[in-house]
Amino acid sequence: MNFIDIPTKTHVESINFVCLGQTDFAKELGKKGQSSDITIYDKKKDDKIMTFVIPSGYPDKIQPLIIAVNLAEYSIINVKKLDRFLGEQIVALDILQLDRGFLIHSYEVDTEILNSILKNTVSSSYKVEQNIESLKESINSLSSVKRNGPPIIHIDNVYNVKGVGVVVLGILKQGAIKIHDELILFPQKKKVTVKSIQMHDKNVEDSYSPARVGLALTGISFDKISRGDILSGINHFTSADQELIIDFKKVPFYKNDLSENHSYLLSIGIQIRPAKIEKLENNKLKILSEKLFSFKSKDTAILLNPDSKSIRIVGSGRVST
Repeated sequence: MNFIDIPTKTHVESINFVCLGQTDFAKELGKKGQSSDITIYDKKKDDKIMTFVIPSGYPDKIQPLIIAVNLAEYSIINVKKLDRFLGEQIVALDILQLDRGFLIHSYEVDTEILNSILKNTVSSSYKVEQNIESLKESINSLSSVKRNGPPIIHIDNVYNVKGVGVVVLGILKQGAIKIHDELILFPQKKKVTVKSIQMHDKNVEDSYSPARVGLALTGISFDKISRGDILSGINHFTSADQELIIDFKKVPFYKNDLSENHSYLLSIGIQIRPAKIEKLENNKLKILSEKLFSFKSKDTAILLNPDSKSIRIVGSGRVST
């Protein structure tokens, strides 16, 4: 990361994909970059930057899948076998309503069974591609999915860079930012300043949704910021310190009973926190957490059980305030 170069104005489009199923194909679509429990490939052609996110820590852990899907506007599923992990990925895409996507499958896959798995989910409308070459043609013709409004940046990685300071990586889910903007870090409600912006390893003056950005920040120390935190405008988010209410719907494939004694995880965006539940009337759940959540009314919350021997997505619901 070199944040010292002279920044330029940018009018490039950004498109973000989550790559699921058998994900070796991603190396044919972009150059490998940052890698942890999620791995990033990207490619810049003309005035378009494409980013491909792989949940590389999945299926060992459920969290990388939820994070990767939240970072994308488009999905690419490469089906090599029909198993519970494919089902889990389809459920995640459906809950988060990622209805733009592409599907590739090997000749060994029974298309009738595959179609039955996809039935009544957002993935059933994905465009079926015959091979990687036809996929490349399709994605090269795509346009950016922009969202207007106050800036919202979901942070997925944080670094302490010598000579630069605190640097965060994430997706500008909504709005636009420019150098010297003052933003609020949630849930801490701490004011920070954008010292510099990078896209595709190039310094830029400004950036527009849905760009993947690297931001050098002032006003915050490295130990006070973490994955899942959100940068946005003043008072754009509501922070709950210990509890929130969701209208809950259980996933039909999750066969275990909900237990108020069990420890779960709750995801809102890429915030994933340990949580307990308390059952309320009218299919509502009270979520109890020792850590802060940042959310807006009607945000989607996903309840996870990482200890489940079958599907680990318990269910989901909209957040009430």
